[in-house]
Amino acid sequence: MRHIAADVLDTWLRGLGPRARFTVAALASIAAFAVVLVTLLAATELPEQQALGLAAAQGVALFAATRAPLLGVGVSLTAVAAASLAARTAVWLDPMLNSHFVVLGVAAFRMPVRQVVIAWVATVTLGCVLALYLRPHEWLVQLLLATVVSGLLSTTVVAVRALASTTASLSRQRDAAERQRQRTMHWEERARIARELHDIVAHHMTVIAIRAEAARYRDPDITAHTVAELATIRDSATTALAEMRHVLDVLRNGDSGVMPQPTLDDIAELVESARAAGTRIDLRFHGDTSKTPAGVELSGYRIVQEALSNAIRHAPGAPVRIEITATGEAIRVHVDNPLAPRPVAAAGSGHGLLGIRERVAMLGGTIDVGPSNGKYLVAAILPIPREA
Repeated sequence: MRHIAADVLDTWLRGLGPRARFTVAALASIAAFAVVLVTLLAATELPEQQALGLAAAQGVALFAATRAPLLGVGVSLTAVAAASLAARTAVWLDPMLNSHFVVLGVAAFRMPVRQVVIAWVATVTLGCVLALYLRPHEWLVQLLLATVVSGLLSTTVVAVRALASTTASLSRQRDAAERQRQRTMHWEERARIARELHDIVAHHMTVIAIRAEAARYRDPDITAHTVAELATIRDSATTALAEMRHVLDVLRNGDSGVMPQPTLDDIAELVESARAAGTRIDLRFHGDTSKTPAGVELSGYRIVQEALSNAIRHAPGAPVRIEITATGEAIRVHVDNPLAPRPVAAAGSGHGLLGIRERVAMLGGTIDVGPSNGKYLVAAILPIPREA
């Protein structure tokens, strides 16, 4: 299982510089050394040299736990065993066991769950071996107490780390969803302006061109100069109408005409961006898209973009599957994600799905959008024109 990236200790330490991280680890190790040394001298009858060596070992173990967790746990367990064999009065010496709990907790913040379980099992196994070898009074109570405390400590650390990871992932997804919502609102506003311009300007420009063309037929006595003027008016209106339609295309597609339009190959970059925000995505391509017309590729890209945006906004954390199949006749786009138990309400006007349907209809294709077998599905078929 992959190691959880966002753990609390690493997140805090990464906020410091290299020297600061080293200093924090060194100070914690020195503090552990001092506490263990004082408690060993006060609570046990170990010679000063042994107490000094055991305390130093625990300090080194704590320092190692911040960089090589398994090594730190191993050094700590070795020191605990050495102290118990030297004293021979109990399964554990309290100062050594308490410091081992600290090392185990620090190491658990940095280890995968499997290694945390290994460290806990190693602690319990060492306790059993010491109990069987030393046979002290109340060995069973001491062994059970250490087993329960180390287990609770490891479980708590793993749970806190998982909670921090989930919180950070949800925060990244919310930020990504908000950025996507802002971009979508921007595209919707451009589309609205395009529609309004088309409704207002295109109609009147068309009327001007038609009336200028028809004027010379309504008046048989019209002069040649007037005919030429009317032709100029008609040509100007037609040219302006064509230029306006080009501007509308720019507004609707969100492209200036200078930068290249997105293609199906750009979906990989789109997916990587979503993965960086914490979304699990399975992307699959089938077939050759190298000869697909630009309009079809752009529509396929926009469909995937909108479907992925909706999945992140309404079902955060759910895995998304994207499958694109290219044949000689059509491009098939399939995007699905498991339905959220409680769908997240996200702000939006619903124009994104409307835009998808408009693109598919413009190309003469078909689209299915909605829940299907426990998943939310966006499936589109974009036919490739024969002349392509």
